[in-house]
Amino acid sequence: MSPKPIARPALSSAAYLFLFACESPQPTDPEGSFDRTAAASSTYYPTPESSGGWRETNDRARIGDLGMDRDKIESLGQYLMRLPYENYSTGVSGFKPSNKAAIVVKGGWIVGEYYNQAGADRALYYTASNGKTFAMLLTGNLAQTYPNLNFSPSSKLYDQRWMKEGFPLSDSRKSGITLDHVFRHASGVIPEDHHAIADGAVQKEKGWNFTSFTVGKNKSWTQSSQLAYAPGKPSSYSKGRTYSSVAFNHLSLLFQNVTGKEAGAYLQQAMLDRIGVGKVAYKVTSGMDGTKYAAAGNVLMTARDFMRVGYLMLQEGDWNGRRIFPASWLQRFTRSTAYPNIRSNRDCYWGSDYPADLYRTVGSGQNWMLVVPSLDLVLTFNGRTPASKRAEVDRVSLERLFDAVTERYVTCNGRVVN
Repeated sequence: MSPKPIARPALSSAAYLFLFACESPQPTDPEGSFDRTAAASSTYYPTPESSGGWRETNDRARIGDLGMDRDKIESLGQYLMRLPYENYSTGVSGFKPSNKAAIVVKGGWIVGEYYNQAGADRALYYTASNGKTFAMLLTGNLAQTYPNLNFSPSSKLYDQRWMKEGFPLSDSRKSGITLDHVFRHASGVIPEDHHAIADGAVQKEKGWNFTSFTVGKNKSWTQSSQLAYAPGKPSSYSKGRTYSSVAFNHLSLLFQNVTGKEAGAYLQQAMLDRIGVGKVAYKVTSGMDGTKYAAAGNVLMTARDFMRVGYLMLQEGDWNGRRIFPASWLQRFTRSTAYPNIRSNRDCYWGSDYPADLYRTVGSGQNWMLVVPSLDLVLTFNGRTPASKRAEVDRVSLERLFDAVTERYVTCNGRVVN
């Protein structure tokens, strides 16, 4: 089958279906042989798009053998492609806010691939807060690659070895922040709801500087200098959500100080290049101070490459025998309900009719990866869908996806389906 997507009959008037620092510590070699511990059953890994890319099928019988119903997958795709869009600017060539994409991978096969208009299959999509998920995975790679640092979720965020820019501390309470506090959005670092200057990964305001604002030393914008609440005590914050992009941006500095590489270069070398991701871009502003990758989320990539990251999560860090991050590192997040950026269904958060091992990422504009290891299933969605549609999209996309599943599974409340 040709790897080039084939245009099919329109889904709607404009929609098409395509089926297809400090001194850097010395790293160890993470590319040897590792036991595969992923929950998924597939042993298939797609080659880069430049050399063939994903395998795909539109054959009803084959899709049925994989445990899915082709017509019901199409119903899901049609729904997602007909959603409205919101205007958004990244300043990156190849990004268009009206583009949408949805991909379903089952058993290592693309069984549904949808784009709402011509060119959307080649477009770059702004992955927003999925950058936080990327950072969580990348810290696992860091822990694996630099074992002499004894790097773990309980490690202090403000350590002179990897956060030298933050000393002396702008707030003495910062000494108590751990990486796990960052991952849980419980660090006390200025939440997005606290002030508009903290409402995203990168800012355009005059005087804003990525490094100094992140560590609380920005003379023009002093809002990040003091913690909003004591680390580990998010319940004491009464002004809104504790969700903090600024806290996650610290990881960009950490990556650079440990590896000696700009955070984006490390992201690509350690993870994205190894799984075959092609073109990557970043939304940057004049205050970025040489940083490309803001760990809170400013990465753009194609829909098929975004799916590669979801598939890497499905495989729990293994990519054709190469260990990108330890399976146990990801399991810490997926077997808990405490991490908003890798939110599991173990408490039936996404619904009692769906498996407990289901988990999903988040990103503004409705950009997410939904992973179900027990079904060897991944669904990704990209675009700029209005936030007002979020609850509807969550509900309908799950309903239609699982309506298309014909394989037996157990829901989070113990009910057997199919």
